[in-house]
Amino acid sequence: MLFNLLSPGNPFEKKHKWYIYLMWAVIGAACAAVLTLIFNLTHIVEDPSYQEAADGLFSASPSLSVLVVLYGLVTPIAEEILFRYLAYGFLFKKTGRAFLSIFITSVIFGIYHLNPVQMLYGFLMGLVITYGYSKGRNILIPILAHSAANIVALIFTFAPFTA
Repeated sequence: MLFNLLSPGNPFEKKHKWYIYLMWAVIGAACAAVLTLIFNLTHIVEDPSYQEAADGLFSASPSLSVLVVLYGLVTPIAEEILFRYLAYGFLFKKTGRAFLSIFITSVIFGIYHLNPVQMLYGFLMGLVITYGYSKGRNILIPILAHSAANIVALIFTFAPFTA
């Protein structure tokens, strides 16, 4: 009974052609690039709480390859199972309202990031990624979008572009 209450359904409910997954990876990467550029141009990333959080994230390893595996694979899989599959799935099952479930899940995803800059970034990316999961009904869609977004963020961090 409890399992049925909490279970949001099959995470691979729909199967898609390969280009749908590629499209969502490109959408994730493009959104991350645009948000990163906007955040850099507006100097919002100069907030001390963001700098402290960013330093902590990237101190996990001096190796770019380790960071790519950690933030490009492990983190997206774990967070997408938690936020899209479980949280969104539960909310949608309870409310039957996709927009409300997308919004609430994105707010929670933003808050989870714990500093104002990443909260805003997480909320906005959460809207896009959760929408992708809502429409695609396959957990690989948000995992790929999230993975691509994180890899773009790593690229911007290690090879900053000047405005």
